[in-house]
Amino acid sequence: MQPSADEPSTTSAEQRAWIPLAVLAALIVAWFVLIQRFGEGDVYSVLGPFACAVCAVSIAIDPRAMQRWLAPNSRALLIGAGVGLGMVALTYPVFRLAVAIAPSLDAQVQVLYIGVYSTTLPRALAWVVSIILAEELLFRGVWPATLQRWLPTRAAYLVSLITYALAQYGTGSWIVMAMAGVCGIVWTLQRVYTDSLLSPLIAHLIWSPTVILFYPVT
Repeated sequence: MQPSADEPSTTSAEQRAWIPLAVLAALIVAWFVLIQRFGEGDVYSVLGPFACAVCAVSIAIDPRAMQRWLAPNSRALLIGAGVGLGMVALTYPVFRLAVAIAPSLDAQVQVLYIGVYSTTLPRALAWVVSIILAEELLFRGVWPATLQRWLPTRAAYLVSLITYALAQYGTGSWIVMAMAGVCGIVWTLQRVYTDSLLSPLIAHLIWSPTVILFYPVT
């Protein structure tokens, strides 16, 4: 039996589908490696420019989808702002309770702030914003969307959530990984519920600079 005329093009399309998957997986591995500087000095000088590259690649992989995911709408804006402010409000009492249970936690978290004080606040803020944008475009955007070629939607988001937490474990800190896991759950639920990247992005932009740069938890 001769192959149909559609078979070569189908095979070619399937082969091309693996390219963004491989590229994104490589970016995640590189993220894990580069973030190992966290707590040892100015992590922003390395991870910041890399985050800009991640943003560029993520947009290039599917610019139309990215435009749709980031389209402004009142629902995404309100939910994003509400979740972000709620996370900030909960972070400080939860941290104090955690320190009361495990006093050594305070010293461990102080070590994680070393990199925060290694540069000026405006420069740190600029890099933190670029890192946040890269995380959302990658881990709540193109990565789960690409995985959905081979996995059900829920499974794709679950895999993306796990890889997000594991990528942060490049810091060598289980605290950072745990926080990434908890926050990642919240931001992934936002992403799914609103069908928008704007909502988790806004929440992330409110929470991270506040607890990392402006009002550190310790």
